[in-house]
Amino acid sequence: MKRYFFIINANNEKAVKTFKRLGKELNNEGIPYRTFYTEHAGHAVEIAKKITYINKESIRAIIAVGGDGTIHEVFNGIKGQSDIQLGFISGGSGNDIVRVMTNQVKDIKSQISYLKRNRTIKSDAGVLRLLGRSKISQVFLSAVGIGLDGEVAKYTNEAPYKKYLHKLKLGTLAYVFALFKVLKSYKPVSLEMEIDGHHHHFHSVWLVAIGNMPYYGGGMKICPDAKHNDGKFDICVVHQISLVKLLILFVSVFWGGHVKVKGVSQYTGKRITVTTDRPVAIHADGEYKGTTPVSIEVDAFAVPIKV
Repeated sequence: MKRYFFIINANNEKAVKTFKRLGKELNNEGIPYRTFYTEHAGHAVEIAKKITYINKESIRAIIAVGGDGTIHEVFNGIKGQSDIQLGFISGGSGNDIVRVMTNQVKDIKSQISYLKRNRTIKSDAGVLRLLGRSKISQVFLSAVGIGLDGEVAKYTNEAPYKKYLHKLKLGTLAYVFALFKVLKSYKPVSLEMEIDGHHHHFHSVWLVAIGNMPYYGGGMKICPDAKHNDGKFDICVVHQISLVKLLILFVSVFWGGHVKVKGVSQYTGKRITVTTDRPVAIHADGEYKGTTPVSIEVDAFAVPIKV
């Protein structure tokens, strides 16, 4: 019998409550499923790997219940399994991936309808490799951030106040608080970037965003034209602007207005390599991954997404 396998972020009270309500309705509807709760960072990767190994023939879809970080881990647990559907139930603070892929309403009726309908699309994915340190690749769905936003993502995920803001449905503020904290000591970098064989050099770079989807950080439209199914990334480089101008830019990023500002350069490409004059942080789907140098490439139409 085919069934849903739900992987729930047990450290996220919102995700746990969401599934508690959903589980009751699944039982009422007679929809077969199994549940697994994460116990620590990285656990969703382990759970997803075990599910695909032991239960592959009975998987209807693997559903991540949580935010973008939970989805990111589940996706990394099933990478390479091109016949397994990845699904989402919104339960985090950012929910940028859900926003793009399913536009899912949070009430139980809409979630049950989402699970019942039999519709799948193929999405591009990104493949990230830390150069010179590891041969292990990681995959992502929404975006990679390098530099300031990598540092902010790292600080946000470690911040003790993040879970309290989740409870108050103010998760985006965790990113805002972290931004101002990191800005006190962050210094822009010089970097070399290769895009599909073309070389670019930038001075005084605050951040590089490489988007498979438009959003990250809880609704910031960093790469407004990025599409998850066009076989390429949109790339945004913020460089050679003052701190004051950067803060003004930060406000406009929520509607994508930053792309019109001098000092914001945009590109598209399939294969990108970034090297900086000192190591800076990298995040993928909001999860800290390490430091530069890094290579990133598109894996076109690689992921079956339940929508």
